Amino acid sequence: MKNLISLLGAFVLLLNAHAVELRLPFTGRWFVVQGGDTLNVNDHMRVRAQWYAIDFMKTGGPSGRAIVKTTGASVEDFYSWGTEVLAPAAGEVVSAIDSFQDNRVGVKDQNNPGGNQVIIKVDEHTFIFLAHMQKGSVKVKAGDHVTAGEILGLCGNSGNTSGPHIHMHIQDTPTLNHGLGQNLIFHAINVDLTGKHFTRVDWPLIRGLFVEQADGLTNS
Repeated sequence: MKNLISLLGAFVLLLNAHAVELRLPFTGRWFVVQGGDTLNVNDHMRVRAQWYAIDFMKTGGPSGRAIVKTTGASVEDFYSWGTEVLAPAAGEVVSAIDSFQDNRVGVKDQNNPGGNQVIIKVDEHTFIFLAHMQKGSVKVKAGDHVTAGEILGLCGNSGNTSGPHIHMHIQDTPTLNHGLGQNLIFHAINVDLTGKHFTRVDWPLIRGLFVEQADGLTNS
Protein backbone atom coordinates (compact mmCIF):
# COMPACT_ATOMS: atom_id res chain seq x y z
CA MET A 1 0.00 0.00 0.00
CA LYS A 2 2.82 2.42 0.84
CA ASN A 3 4.43 1.72 -2.51
CA LEU A 4 1.12 2.40 -4.30
CA ILE A 5 0.68 5.69 -2.45
CA SER A 6 4.24 6.68 -3.34
CA LEU A 7 3.62 5.87 -7.01
CA LEU A 8 0.37 7.86 -7.04
CA GLY A 9 2.13 10.77 -5.38
CA ALA A 10 4.89 10.70 -7.98
CA PHE A 11 2.30 10.60 -10.77
CA VAL A 12 0.50 13.65 -9.36
CA LEU A 13 3.80 15.51 -9.09
CA LEU A 14 4.60 14.64 -12.71
CA LEU A 15 1.22 15.97 -13.87
CA ASN A 16 1.66 19.16 -11.90
CA ALA A 17 5.16 19.64 -13.28
CA HIS A 18 3.72 19.91 -16.77
CA ALA A 19 0.55 21.79 -15.82
CA VAL A 20 0.23 25.19 -17.44
CA GLU A 21 -2.00 28.06 -16.37
CA LEU A 22 -4.12 29.03 -19.35
CA ARG A 23 -6.18 32.08 -20.20
CA LEU A 24 -8.83 32.01 -22.89
CA PRO A 25 -7.45 32.85 -26.37
CA PHE A 26 -9.81 35.82 -26.86
CA THR A 27 -11.71 38.60 -25.15
CA GLY A 28 -15.48 38.84 -24.82
CA ARG A 29 -18.14 36.13 -24.68
CA TRP A 30 -17.68 32.93 -26.70
CA PHE A 31 -19.46 29.59 -27.04
CA VAL A 32 -17.76 26.20 -26.68
CA VAL A 33 -18.79 24.39 -29.89
CA GLN A 34 -16.63 21.32 -29.28
CA GLY A 35 -15.09 20.35 -25.96
CA GLY A 36 -14.94 17.61 -23.36
CA ASP A 37 -13.54 14.11 -23.09
CA THR A 38 -16.15 11.98 -24.89
CA LEU A 39 -17.18 11.70 -28.53
CA ASN A 40 -20.75 12.77 -27.88
CA VAL A 41 -19.55 16.27 -26.94
CA ASN A 42 -16.19 16.48 -28.73
CA ASP A 43 -15.40 15.11 -32.18
CA HIS A 44 -11.69 15.74 -31.58
CA MET A 45 -11.58 12.73 -29.24
CA ARG A 46 -11.29 10.58 -32.40
CA VAL A 47 -7.68 11.76 -32.78
CA ARG A 48 -5.33 10.85 -29.92
CA ALA A 49 -3.13 13.92 -30.40
CA GLN A 50 -6.18 16.21 -30.28
CA TRP A 51 -7.83 14.76 -27.20
CA TYR A 52 -9.59 17.53 -25.22
CA ALA A 53 -9.28 20.03 -28.11
CA ILE A 54 -11.74 22.93 -28.02
CA ASP A 55 -13.51 24.93 -30.74
CA PHE A 56 -14.74 28.40 -29.78
CA MET A 57 -17.19 30.70 -31.59
CA LYS A 58 -17.83 34.30 -30.58
CA THR A 59 -21.41 35.18 -29.70
CA GLY A 60 -23.43 38.38 -30.01
CA GLY A 61 -26.85 39.78 -30.78
CA PRO A 62 -29.59 40.80 -28.33
CA SER A 63 -29.47 37.45 -26.53
CA GLY A 64 -25.67 37.25 -26.42
CA ARG A 65 -26.04 33.68 -27.69
CA ALA A 66 -26.08 34.05 -31.49
CA ILE A 67 -22.98 33.00 -33.46
CA VAL A 68 -24.04 34.75 -36.71
CA LYS A 69 -25.50 38.19 -37.39
CA THR A 70 -28.08 37.05 -39.96
CA THR A 71 -28.04 33.80 -41.97
CA GLY A 72 -24.39 32.73 -41.72
CA ALA A 73 -24.07 32.55 -45.51
CA SER A 74 -20.69 34.33 -45.52
CA VAL A 75 -17.67 34.29 -43.24
CA GLU A 76 -18.17 37.99 -42.53
CA ASP A 77 -21.57 37.19 -41.00
CA PHE A 78 -19.97 35.27 -38.12
CA TYR A 79 -19.20 37.20 -34.96
CA SER A 80 -15.91 35.25 -34.74
CA TRP A 81 -14.61 36.53 -38.08
CA GLY A 82 -11.73 38.98 -37.70
CA THR A 83 -11.57 38.90 -33.90
CA GLU A 84 -8.19 38.85 -32.19
CA VAL A 85 -6.65 35.50 -31.25
CA LEU A 86 -4.58 35.78 -28.07
CA ALA A 87 -1.77 33.66 -26.64
CA PRO A 88 -3.22 31.44 -23.89
CA ALA A 89 0.14 31.23 -22.10
CA ALA A 90 3.68 32.54 -22.28
CA GLY A 91 6.13 30.61 -24.44
CA GLU A 92 8.18 30.41 -27.62
CA VAL A 93 6.59 30.33 -31.06
CA VAL A 94 7.87 27.22 -32.83
CA SER A 95 5.71 27.57 -35.94
CA ALA A 96 3.59 30.29 -37.52
CA ILE A 97 1.74 29.71 -40.81
CA ASP A 98 0.06 32.60 -42.59
CA SER A 99 -0.26 31.66 -46.27
CA PHE A 100 -3.48 29.67 -46.68
CA GLN A 101 -6.60 31.17 -48.18
CA ASP A 102 -9.72 31.53 -46.07
CA ASN A 103 -12.51 29.21 -47.20
CA ARG A 104 -16.03 30.15 -48.14
CA VAL A 105 -18.66 28.85 -45.72
CA GLY A 106 -19.19 25.15 -46.38
CA VAL A 107 -15.80 24.66 -48.10
CA LYS A 108 -13.03 22.80 -46.24
CA ASP A 109 -9.30 22.47 -46.91
CA GLN A 110 -8.72 18.92 -45.72
CA ASN A 111 -5.18 18.87 -47.13
CA ASN A 112 -4.12 21.61 -44.69
CA PRO A 113 -6.30 20.91 -41.65
CA GLY A 114 -4.87 23.56 -39.33
CA GLY A 115 -4.85 26.27 -41.96
CA ASN A 116 -3.09 29.39 -40.73
CA GLN A 117 -1.91 28.49 -37.26
CA VAL A 118 0.49 29.29 -34.45
CA ILE A 119 2.20 26.72 -32.24
CA ILE A 120 3.58 27.86 -28.88
CA LYS A 121 6.09 25.82 -26.86
CA VAL A 122 5.48 26.25 -23.14
CA ASP A 123 7.92 23.54 -22.07
CA GLU A 124 9.45 20.35 -23.46
CA HIS A 125 6.15 18.48 -23.18
CA THR A 126 3.58 21.23 -23.81
CA PHE A 127 2.80 22.67 -27.25
CA ILE A 128 -0.28 24.85 -27.74
CA PHE A 129 -1.91 24.80 -31.19
CA LEU A 130 -4.18 27.67 -32.32
CA ALA A 131 -5.67 27.14 -35.77
CA HIS A 132 -7.87 28.55 -38.58
CA MET A 133 -6.59 32.15 -38.56
CA GLN A 134 -7.11 34.67 -41.36
CA LYS A 135 -4.57 34.77 -44.15
CA GLY A 136 -2.15 37.66 -43.66
CA SER A 137 -3.16 38.29 -40.05
CA VAL A 138 -0.54 36.32 -38.09
CA LYS A 139 1.69 38.76 -36.22
CA VAL A 140 4.35 36.40 -34.83
CA LYS A 141 7.04 34.18 -36.29
CA ALA A 142 9.05 31.15 -35.21
CA GLY A 143 11.51 32.08 -32.48
CA ASP A 144 9.40 34.88 -31.01
CA HIS A 145 8.64 34.81 -27.30
CA VAL A 146 5.06 35.72 -26.45
CA THR A 147 3.27 36.57 -23.22
CA ALA A 148 -0.19 35.39 -22.17
CA GLY A 149 -2.76 37.67 -23.76
CA GLU A 150 -0.50 38.83 -26.60
CA ILE A 151 -2.20 39.15 -30.01
CA LEU A 152 -1.20 36.34 -32.37
CA GLY A 153 -3.50 37.04 -35.32
CA LEU A 154 -7.16 37.18 -36.32
CA CYS A 155 -9.83 34.49 -36.35
CA GLY A 156 -10.43 33.26 -39.88
CA ASN A 157 -11.74 30.29 -41.81
CA SER A 158 -8.63 28.57 -43.17
CA GLY A 159 -8.00 24.84 -43.03
CA ASN A 160 -10.47 22.05 -42.32
CA THR A 161 -13.27 24.17 -40.89
CA SER A 162 -16.98 24.66 -41.53
CA GLY A 163 -17.10 28.24 -40.26
CA PRO A 164 -14.94 30.90 -38.57
CA HIS A 165 -13.83 29.78 -35.13
CA ILE A 166 -10.76 29.37 -32.92
CA HIS A 167 -9.45 25.82 -32.55
CA MET A 168 -7.15 25.15 -29.61
CA HIS A 169 -5.48 22.02 -28.34
CA ILE A 170 -2.31 21.00 -26.51
CA GLN A 171 0.01 18.16 -27.56
CA ASP A 172 3.20 16.78 -26.05
CA THR A 173 4.96 17.18 -29.44
CA PRO A 174 5.19 20.09 -31.92
CA THR A 175 4.04 18.01 -34.92
CA LEU A 176 0.33 18.24 -35.68
CA ASN A 177 -1.54 15.00 -34.90
CA HIS A 178 1.55 13.25 -33.51
CA GLY A 179 1.70 12.58 -29.79
CA LEU A 180 -0.82 12.75 -26.99
CA GLY A 181 -3.42 15.44 -26.42
CA GLN A 182 -3.56 17.07 -23.00
CA ASN A 183 -6.48 18.36 -20.98
CA LEU A 184 -6.96 22.14 -20.85
CA ILE A 185 -7.91 23.93 -17.63
CA PHE A 186 -8.50 27.67 -17.94
CA HIS A 187 -7.77 30.06 -15.09
CA ALA A 188 -10.03 32.84 -13.79
CA ILE A 189 -12.87 32.54 -16.29
CA ASN A 190 -16.56 33.36 -16.11
CA VAL A 191 -18.88 30.54 -17.20
CA ASP A 192 -22.59 30.39 -18.04
CA LEU A 193 -24.08 26.92 -17.73
CA THR A 194 -27.83 26.32 -18.19
CA GLY A 195 -28.73 29.67 -16.71
CA LYS A 196 -26.22 29.55 -13.86
CA HIS A 197 -23.26 31.93 -13.74
CA PHE A 198 -19.88 31.01 -12.26
CA THR A 199 -17.30 33.76 -11.71
CA ARG A 200 -13.48 33.50 -11.78
CA VAL A 201 -13.39 29.71 -11.79
CA ASP A 202 -10.61 27.37 -12.94
CA TRP A 203 -12.36 24.87 -15.21
CA PRO A 204 -11.88 22.44 -18.07
CA LEU A 205 -14.47 23.12 -20.78
CA ILE A 206 -17.23 21.08 -22.38
CA ARG A 207 -19.55 21.71 -25.34
CA GLY A 208 -22.44 24.03 -24.52
CA LEU A 209 -20.73 26.49 -22.19
CA PHE A 210 -20.59 30.27 -22.69
CA VAL A 211 -17.26 31.58 -21.43
CA GLU A 212 -15.28 34.78 -21.06
CA GLN A 213 -12.05 35.75 -19.37
CA ALA A 214 -12.63 37.40 -16.00
CA ASP A 215 -11.46 41.01 -15.69
CA GLY A 216 -8.20 41.69 -13.95
CA LEU A 217 -6.18 38.68 -15.13
CA THR A 218 -2.69 39.99 -15.81
CA ASN A 219 -0.35 38.76 -18.52
CA SER A 220 2.59 36.63 -17.59
